[in-house]
Amino acid sequence: MKTPWTSGPRELLQHAVDHLLLGGDFDRRIAMVSIDNSVELTVKTFLGLPKRTRRCSGPTRKELTSASESFPELLTLLETHASNLIIGISLDEIEWYHRIRNQLYHSGNGITVEKNQVETYFLLGLTLFENLFGVSPELSHINAIRTKTGEFLGMWVDFQRKLKMKFPKVENGGVMFTLRYRLLNEVSPDGEGLYKAVANFRNDLVHGRIEYDVEELDGYAEKLNKLISMTKKIPNKRADSTC
Repeated sequence: MKTPWTSGPRELLQHAVDHLLLGGDFDRRIAMVSIDNSVELTVKTFLGLPKRTRRCSGPTRKELTSASESFPELLTLLETHASNLIIGISLDEIEWYHRIRNQLYHSGNGITVEKNQVETYFLLGLTLFENLFGVSPELSHINAIRTKTGEFLGMWVDFQRKLKMKFPKVENGGVMFTLRYRLLNEVSPDGEGLYKAVANFRNDLVHGRIEYDVEELDGYAEKLNKLISMTKKIPNKRADSTC
């Protein structure tokens, strides 16, 4: 269902899709800028929604106005008020892509961006939109730019969501990861090692630190499917759908 407050971020994502389909260096730069603008507008719009629409408490108007002047501060504010809605999304990675966008925007011609980086940032922006607003943006021609990388990253987000619901709510990141390892090891002694291997590959993939072939990506997708199967066998320890 389309909602009026999501029209701006949705249009920016659609603009990115349209340019990605054209495939040129210029179009990838424009797509990157459009995705980043959508991400920023998505966060600002969500944090500025009324509480009954947002489904959780939010910042004061003064806090939002102040944070809106700084992208990192805006992400910190989102993490403070909606940590349970950004499962599977690293705000550090979003900030990293934002810096790439700034380089493109301020350096002008001569700077290019890799297609896989644009597609990865697009997926992060799309996932953030869906998580915060609770709806799909319903973009045209989106299937034409879906790749195996995108499918793998989508699987990872789904895995993180399912795993997060299996343990009690904790605030400490280190404790959270320890709980994940412990719960996976309850199902299989290979759980922790498998998780670390897939997580490291996923992080290298997102940051463009590796060059992979299709067989390697398929292999890690298979490992991720094993983790998803393990997660289904873990007893539920948490029932918390709040922000």
